[in-house]
Amino acid sequence: MLAALRRIIRSPIMLVIIIAPLIIGFAIFGVSDVFVRTGDAVAVVGPERVSRLDLARSFDQRLRLEQRENPALTAETARANGLGDQVLNEQIIAARIRAVANQMNLAVSDAQIRDEINSFQVFLDPVTGGHDNQAYLSYLADQRMTPAQFEAEIAENMIRGQLIDALFAGIRTPEAYGDVIDRFSNERRTFRALVIPPQAAGDIGDPDDAALQSVIDENPQFFTEPERRSFTLVRFRVSDFTANVTVDEADIREQYDYEVETGQIGEPALRSFTQLRFDDGETAQAATARLNAGESAAAVAADLGADAPFVQTDRQEYQIPDESVAEALFSMAEGEAAAIEGRLGWFVVRVDAAQDATLPDYAERRDEIRDLMARSEAENAMYDAMGEYESALSGGATIDEAAEAAGIPYEMFAPIDSQNRTAEGQYAFSFFEQPEILEAVFEQTAGVETELQPYGDGDYYAFRVETITPSRVQDLDDVRDDATTVWRLQTVDEQLDAIVEDARQRARDGEALDAIAASIEGARVESASLTRSETAAPFGRDAVGAAFFIEVGDVQEARGSDNRSRLIIVLDAIETGQSDDAETILEMRSQLAEQIQRDLDTSLAAALAERYPARIDTLLRDQALGVIDPSQVQ
Repeated sequence: MLAALRRIIRSPIMLVIIIAPLIIGFAIFGVSDVFVRTGDAVAVVGPERVSRLDLARSFDQRLRLEQRENPALTAETARANGLGDQVLNEQIIAARIRAVANQMNLAVSDAQIRDEINSFQVFLDPVTGGHDNQAYLSYLADQRMTPAQFEAEIAENMIRGQLIDALFAGIRTPEAYGDVIDRFSNERRTFRALVIPPQAAGDIGDPDDAALQSVIDENPQFFTEPERRSFTLVRFRVSDFTANVTVDEADIREQYDYEVETGQIGEPALRSFTQLRFDDGETAQAATARLNAGESAAAVAADLGADAPFVQTDRQEYQIPDESVAEALFSMAEGEAAAIEGRLGWFVVRVDAAQDATLPDYAERRDEIRDLMARSEAENAMYDAMGEYESALSGGATIDEAAEAAGIPYEMFAPIDSQNRTAEGQYAFSFFEQPEILEAVFEQTAGVETELQPYGDGDYYAFRVETITPSRVQDLDDVRDDATTVWRLQTVDEQLDAIVEDARQRARDGEALDAIAASIEGARVESASLTRSETAAPFGRDAVGAAFFIEVGDVQEARGSDNRSRLIIVLDAIETGQSDDAETILEMRSQLAEQIQRDLDTSLAAALAERYPARIDTLLRDQALGVIDPSQVQ
């Protein structure tokens, strides 16, 4: 029973969503939770409301959209990842924009709504080109919406579009602004630097214990031994059961034949075609001859009194309602025209593009089918073992005893830290691909046995933390070598401070860098000509930033690219530049326009949030998102 229940719970259900919800991608500002009853409104936004039904429906739509990309995604996981809050924020933004639109008396007519709905290709009859009410109602049923709800949503989005277009119409990126950014990006600076290496500090001697202890006390983050935990782990992994599964060749062949029959594999045959409808066969034959002679469909239709040509692109055979037309089309070659008598009269069709079906042969699919079937059998075996495991637990067994009863090996881990390392610095490689297990271990109380939890691709685990070794600052004798290394780095840096300060003053007084370099052990002079975005050893980001901070003739200090050498930089020249590549300029201006648009979006969202603050009923919100049972809402 347990295994069957788990299979039902884990079975992904794919729901096809044809049109993604229309939303505006503004950042949300100023939303505050207020524990006040608001009728059936999850959020009150000025004069507008976000109803419990609206939020529940929008969350359901978004969840199904996400599940198209990730079939294993559950509502619980989606909520934990913030999807519910994201949908609510979008609903609040929409309510704010709706409030502004209503205040401005923006509206759309029924005819405009009807035209907008008819603009969706999915709602058009492939034969007549007119509105297909059955397809429309089928879509609404799939979305769990009534026609009134959908049409209200279409109207709202159209009004919202009017408002946004009006707000942002005519906004252009100033060319002068773009030129400034261009010159800023292409400015080049030529400079020289006195490079003072660590050896210039000379002999610093050896530290005593007091100096090393001081290093540890002042830098405990370098010498702290992390918390470590030992634990017992039980894992139910599908891969552990797959090795014992044998799949019959006949079953593999049967599955392959089924996939072929139902069109689940390969690329289907497609036809793009132009269609004309006539009342009689004679006119249809005449039209066919003219199309085969190379005349345009529009001209033939006009001359022979047909409606405007009906064009379809990349249609499969089942998508063409008239079986006679479909059968003929998929027997014709590209460029060929023919007259067909269908259920609704005579049709002339010309194949504009043809793609034949491609189908992987049995040898190509065999291994994949075998693996899928083996996994299914392995999952069944794993669920059976999990049933035995939980039965043993209910009888009073510990997790390791229950694992033995189910025939599953359990693992015992010596103390490791949260980064998978033992006290000796070795890694527990088992957890590199399953970090969630180790995260859970470091959140659990010692001695408590967890329930089975899902992880990875359909696997489960449970564990018991045995011991917890708290973190501590290590003793000097344990970290003497590391403390000595830190002491040497710090001491060298302190010794260099005085040398660098003297060299910088000499450079400011006008002494040549070469002369200063000759007086310092190991020092040398380097030069470069770089833009803000360029680096070249020993000039790293710190040095380039310093060079672009000063004026010609100024002197500035920086660190070398190795972070140990010290530099005294003298700026020699500034060369203003401008890109002469049209494509680069266009891309830069496009990026600048996008940035300005984002800034305007953010400003609009902030202004609306200030004008229409949102009050949220957290209880209704949690009910709409499925966090709590409806009976908890009074």
